[in-house]
Amino acid sequence: MHISRFGGAAMARVYWPLNLRALHWLFCPAPQAVAFALRNTIASLVALAIALWMELDSPQWSVATVWSVAQLGRGESMSKARWRIVGTLVGAVAAVVFIAAFPQQAWLFFPAVAIWIGLCSFLATFSLNFRSYAFVLSGYTCSIIAVAAASQPDNVFFIGISRATYIVLGVVCEAVMGMLFTLNLATRARGIMVARVEDVLHRLGGLLREIVLHERDTLLHAGEFSDMLVSVHQGLEFPAIEMGRHLHAGDHARAVLAEVSILVTRLVGLSGGAERAVLAGDDAFADTRGQLLHLCDRLSTCRLKGGMLDELREQVSHLHALFDRRATGGTQEMARITHGVLGASMADLGIALDHCHAIFSPPAHDRFRFRLAGHRDVRLAFYNGLRGAAAIMLAALVYELTAWPGGMGFIAITTLVCGLFATRENPVVGTTRFLSGAVWSAVAAGCLDLGILPYLSDYEEFAFVLGIFLFVGGLAKCNRGTAGAAAAYGLLMPNLLMPGNQSRVDEVTFLNSALHTVLAVGLSVLVFRLVLPFRARDERLRFGAHIRGELRRLCLVPLSPTPQWWIGTSLDRIGRMVRHAAQEHDRTAGGGIRLMLMFSAVGLNILLLRQLKRQQRDGASDVITVLLRALVRYRPVSPRGIAVVRAARMRIARMERADPGNGRLLEVLACLDGIGRTATACIAAIEAGVE
Repeated sequence: MHISRFGGAAMARVYWPLNLRALHWLFCPAPQAVAFALRNTIASLVALAIALWMELDSPQWSVATVWSVAQLGRGESMSKARWRIVGTLVGAVAAVVFIAAFPQQAWLFFPAVAIWIGLCSFLATFSLNFRSYAFVLSGYTCSIIAVAAASQPDNVFFIGISRATYIVLGVVCEAVMGMLFTLNLATRARGIMVARVEDVLHRLGGLLREIVLHERDTLLHAGEFSDMLVSVHQGLEFPAIEMGRHLHAGDHARAVLAEVSILVTRLVGLSGGAERAVLAGDDAFADTRGQLLHLCDRLSTCRLKGGMLDELREQVSHLHALFDRRATGGTQEMARITHGVLGASMADLGIALDHCHAIFSPPAHDRFRFRLAGHRDVRLAFYNGLRGAAAIMLAALVYELTAWPGGMGFIAITTLVCGLFATRENPVVGTTRFLSGAVWSAVAAGCLDLGILPYLSDYEEFAFVLGIFLFVGGLAKCNRGTAGAAAAYGLLMPNLLMPGNQSRVDEVTFLNSALHTVLAVGLSVLVFRLVLPFRARDERLRFGAHIRGELRRLCLVPLSPTPQWWIGTSLDRIGRMVRHAAQEHDRTAGGGIRLMLMFSAVGLNILLLRQLKRQQRDGASDVITVLLRALVRYRPVSPRGIAVVRAARMRIARMERADPGNGRLLEVLACLDGIGRTATACIAAIEAGVE
């Protein structure tokens, strides 16, 4: 007995600090979290007061709108608010159309709503950031309005106007409060953008060092670098919004990412074992290696302000000129080709640094525009749409079979949750946390509705108590571990609260509302986990098959895409593979990520060959034309395709030996070497069972 008590005390001493550490976001919040929670709590209470004063039918949606729009960054909040208004208006119009087209016809009305939800989810998959949110919102807004008006179709217009009113009210309150809490917005946004671009250059320095030193895991780290570039690209939109539309710093930052990505892709297949053996005794290449390592050190510590950027630009310009001279004046063919590739890479880096300079020192009358393309996954979009439509039809079937009084709310919440998760690359991730947030929202609303509100007599007392619950939710939203549950809490808890001017929720109404809300979230979780579930391995196989077909089309299409377009789509695919492998803790995904990087390098070299072909009509362009036609027939990544590339290389090499100072022929040789070497590595990886 004594041992048991001692063991229990020891366990209490061990586990009690761990429990406190898990709640550090509540007991020791960061100042930014306190400011975020405070401003949105005030905005929610002001929006609710105005909605009650206007006697709107569902004032709780103004509170939910504030927490739905609220983001940690002002640019994110501004973008989401704008697209939320657009989605709400489109959804309201669609609801009026469906109610007018199918009055009192349940099994025409519900399939029409399900098809609309599926279409919105399908289109949302092709959009980035909060533009996809607008599509989703138009879907579930239509469902919420149409379901509310199903029993009173004559009032659908007024219901739609009411919903649009409290959505706009919540957006305006959040925006005004955000402006009051934010100072020097443009200056802070520029600082954030500069810091992100600096981080990219620092990571580039480390990756370039690995390439120069022929590190073993270079390709895997290049995949992680691609994932970072994708996340930076997606986040650049919001500081650009904060800085203002008249500035083009975001476009210049995206151009930096594109040039850096082209540089890395150029160098992916450069460090082969045969090359190292050839270049081992080359004194010029030894000096080149030292120069590149010194550049890596400068990149790893560079700053975009002051004279450091100018010094770095001068060094890159010097290396560009040096490598070009060694490419045209060397004696060994492999050394000349390698220096040619390095010279082109320094040109890419020089353009990137010029765009870096334009971020904080924009040129006069700057009209520069730039966008990075992304991958459009049609199958994922179809699956998202199908899952959303299936969930709505299943919820409607439950309602029709049971005549459940809360069935319409059950359908509306199911639509909302399915729409929110349909925009995610991996919709399974986060569903469990969202369900836990729904449970906590029911608990919090139950405490307020059943235990506290009956004893409150005016709005000031109610606002004080509600503000405590909302403030805790705001702190939870700033913590990464609880952000998913807090999103559900902020969205669903006000809906369960259902405050009114002259009424309060009784026990039966609250329990019915809480039940259909939690069950709707649970149904949505089951649909995403059971209906066409997402698997990272299937995605890798799909991406691999897709990019092989794209490589053939790059050789065939009359108007070839730009290298920036190709790099943008490749980055998006590689970034998704890295993220999804990390989410599923898949340690076997490294081979697939390396394979995708090599495919990307093959495609870039094909596009560079086509650019060289268009520059001048000569014997080299005729060889390129014959090669591209053969690659369409035999596929670039195949033994016969590699043999065709080697035959073309032999012809170009003879031309280059006859004209040793021709830089154009060296560029063609570099592209052919890149295709042949990388395609050979791809085939070896595929034969080894890499997926």
